[in-house]
Amino acid sequence: MIREIDQGETGRFAIPLYELGTMSPQDKKRIIRRSREDIGEAKKKILPIIADVCAYGDEAVLEYLEKFDGARLTREKLVVSQDDVDEAYEKTDPLFLEAVRQQIELSKRFHEAQLANINIQWEVETIPGVRLGQKKTPIDSVGLYVPGGTASYPTVMQILAVPAKLAGVKRIVGVTPPRGKNYEVIVAAKEAGVDELYRIGGVAAIAALAYGTETIKPVDKIVGPGSAHVTAAKLSVFGDVGIDMPAGPSEVVILADEEANPVFCAADILSAAEHAPDAAGVLVTWSKKVAQETQKEIERQTQSLSRRNIISQSLSKYSAIILVSDEEEAVRFANEYAPEHLGIMTKDPENLAKGINNAGSIFLGDFTSKALGDYATGANHVLPTGGGARVFSSVGVETFMKSTEIQHVTREALEHLAQIMEPIVEVEGLDAHWNSVKQRLINN
Repeated sequence: MIREIDQGETGRFAIPLYELGTMSPQDKKRIIRRSREDIGEAKKKILPIIADVCAYGDEAVLEYLEKFDGARLTREKLVVSQDDVDEAYEKTDPLFLEAVRQQIELSKRFHEAQLANINIQWEVETIPGVRLGQKKTPIDSVGLYVPGGTASYPTVMQILAVPAKLAGVKRIVGVTPPRGKNYEVIVAAKEAGVDELYRIGGVAAIAALAYGTETIKPVDKIVGPGSAHVTAAKLSVFGDVGIDMPAGPSEVVILADEEANPVFCAADILSAAEHAPDAAGVLVTWSKKVAQETQKEIERQTQSLSRRNIISQSLSKYSAIILVSDEEEAVRFANEYAPEHLGIMTKDPENLAKGINNAGSIFLGDFTSKALGDYATGANHVLPTGGGARVFSSVGVETFMKSTEIQHVTREALEHLAQIMEPIVEVEGLDAHWNSVKQRLINN
């Protein structure tokens, strides 16, 4: 491992630099696994909380709000009332309100394009007399989890609610921790079409959405990002309720060539690192100069950032600069890592992106900041983390829909399908299945 900046008083914002070919298997595993390292331990801690909410409902929710959020609320104050909404609009800066409305408009344009490209209903005739098809319909109720432990996230609220609304979900429930008055989150929720809003966060919120309490009716699916504990809770209730994906601590991987700007590379790594101590920012480059200059830039830029204490922890835990031999090795590493956000700062980013199969969202070129995707482009920024991009997609309109198969068989086609079915049923031994077909053949 190469460290250009010593870990000391002047180097407390240092990020480790490795050469991929010589880094230890332990270090590589830690960087690749990142927040997944914490999920197993988190699961042990969260199961009693889920059990308490199931058993004691609102009482348990209120106790955990006081324990973890320091908020002493009554049952009535769990609900964001119309008076609370009116107060939020009165207290919200008009410039913010205008900005969030523009943000929602861009989000609608992106997700309306998604909706236009979804085949809502289709049909195919596989053989004469056998018509098969599929239709997509909205999920009846969804819970939108918006984190709020160390920051307020109105932009997460709107980017979840917009596609849910476009999908046609009948009941959209928003939950977020009681972080101050949360005026902006409340306003974003109402502007984007959330039907119900509750002051609740963490594991207790996931349990309440999944199983219900006296105040909160359960939902059919839970969507949204959160801490390792929230992610563990979502995975624990999956099966009793649907979930979108593991969407835990934020992460970004930057692929950079010798012409990349170290200032931009550092800034994007820091934009991920400031989210939480277990967030991750990783630069992968085949330029030693870019690697070393980015390392220095991270130290320099962090000095002026307000969340530098969180950044310091994030840089030392799962973040890294990794030197590779060439761009092919960089692409292989990126696909193995499967990042939430992938920035490509090379001479031909679109060509390099052709080799990327595993990423939540790809950001091409020097000016496509990962932060723009979080705030302004309109693309959905609730993305799979912890390697989930190998199998999961970003939140979108289809997240809030499900598919139903439709089948129709004529009497003539029944005879043909029976010939296929009979020898297979004999092998499997499920004679009642064959009987259900035989009865139609002999009684019609």
